[in-house]
Amino acid sequence: MAFRPVSVDGAQIANSATTYYTATNCQARIDACTLTNTTAGAITVTLYIVPSGGSAAASNTALSSYSVAAGETLVVAGVIGQWIEDGGTFQAVASAATSVTLLLSVMQFTS
Repeated sequence: MAFRPVSVDGAQIANSATTYYTATNCQARIDACTLTNTTAGAITVTLYIVPSGGSAAASNTALSSYSVAAGETLVVAGVIGQWIEDGGTFQAVASAATSVTLLLSVMQFTS
């Protein structure tokens, strides 16, 4: 079994559900996740851990409509340690585009 740490480049979250990481030919464990609001107003964010072939929905919500205060950096403890199965994705949506930066680190496991 091989282990490989992967950091997802910082991304400004879109205002529609967008994929920021896909587990390709591996399983991935989320090791770190932060959200940073770079604006002067509160922005709500929803995060999803979506199984292969699925879509962002209530059944795979990891963080629901959380209000990130202006200038706040939030460590999203609830997703740390969660698994993304092969073909699954990590998706996010914000109430205003390009207002919240997502940083995500995963450990990929392959056999």
